[in-house]
Amino acid sequence: MPLTAQFVRNLQRFRLVTFDVTDTLLRLKDPIKQYAQTAAACGITGITKEQLEPCFRQHFKLMSKTHANFGSCSPNMNWQTWWHQLVIDTFTCADANLPKATLQTVAEQLLDVFRTSACWTRIDGATSFVERVRDTGKCVGIISNFDPSLYQVLNAMGFSDKFDFIINSYDAGVMKPNSGIFQLALEKGRNVAPAEALHIGNKLDMDYMGARNSGWCSLLVQEENKEQPLQRSNQQLQPEARHSFASLAQMLQALETKEISW
Repeated sequence: MPLTAQFVRNLQRFRLVTFDVTDTLLRLKDPIKQYAQTAAACGITGITKEQLEPCFRQHFKLMSKTHANFGSCSPNMNWQTWWHQLVIDTFTCADANLPKATLQTVAEQLLDVFRTSACWTRIDGATSFVERVRDTGKCVGIISNFDPSLYQVLNAMGFSDKFDFIINSYDAGVMKPNSGIFQLALEKGRNVAPAEALHIGNKLDMDYMGARNSGWCSLLVQEENKEQPLQRSNQQLQPEARHSFASLAQMLQALETKEISW
């Protein structure tokens, strides 16, 4: 589909456009269901998704606080051991009597399966959106709070060849919204100025404000029924209200048909 003149004008000021990944371009299908299914295949029965979900949320938050950025700065921990520990803690929270050896096997299998297309799906419009941006001749990249297996995930989903660079927070040593990760993207984009860069993501704090506080422009994609605080945020942050869309498809339509005030 040919580019519209309005789409080209809206992106004219930018030399670099970057995307977040999770819940922006790709979405996990049902991660906690996958936990329960993998455990059952390893012989752990009687543990339900309903039991695991609050345990996962609790321990993901705890691990993210005590071993930030997937353990990148924690002694004797790498991203693989970080995920292993999270899996074990999640199941132990649901049932303290589960055998540790079996849980290690579950963790190893989950580590593998979550890097395949079995656990991910493309968000509607993601492929065409990225391709249209590429067709304008921009440098196109990824900035994601993710571990190094991001490359495997993008490859499994047929996305790895669509970007000029891919930055994961673990290797970068810094996470969004820290301006350091946005600065790294500017350097990879051949020393683009902040005002010449646009970031697209789904988190108000991590993506939208992180980019804007780093001197970038940004667009926010948030499904209205999933982010109730959005309406309050729109009242408080007028730029965010102008730049928020309920889906990538709506964002693309706006870029193609309306003048965007950056």
